[in-house]
Amino acid sequence: MSYTHKLFACAALALLAQPAAAVTKPKSAKPKPVATQPAPAPTPTPALAPKKTKVCDTTSATTGAAAGSAIGAALGTKVLDDKTLGAAGGAALGAVAGQAVERTLTAKQRCREVETPPKP
Repeated sequence: MSYTHKLFACAALALLAQPAAAVTKPKSAKPKPVATQPAPAPTPTPALAPKKTKVCDTTSATTGAAAGSAIGAALGTKVLDDKTLGAAGGAALGAVAGQAVERTLTAKQRCREVETPPKP
């Protein structure tokens, strides 16, 4: 007897060994009496005030980054003995600093409050 024949024989025995499912008749549910209650009075909804949210426009701050990198490159060559490394490092740090300064200075012009209507 091959392996697949043995497998099918075991499966057949397992199915035959199970007891047959008993057929049951569903019970009919008798409706129970329900006590009726008066409908609750409608509650008045308060007037919802519109929400104010702060919206800020994004900016790439390229002007600040360009100015910062130029100043950083000039200062980097003065600070480090290696002119190339000083210029590159100063330009990178100056660009990051210039971008942060520009975003800080222009935040008031970029941000505004917007009223959003309330959800019903």
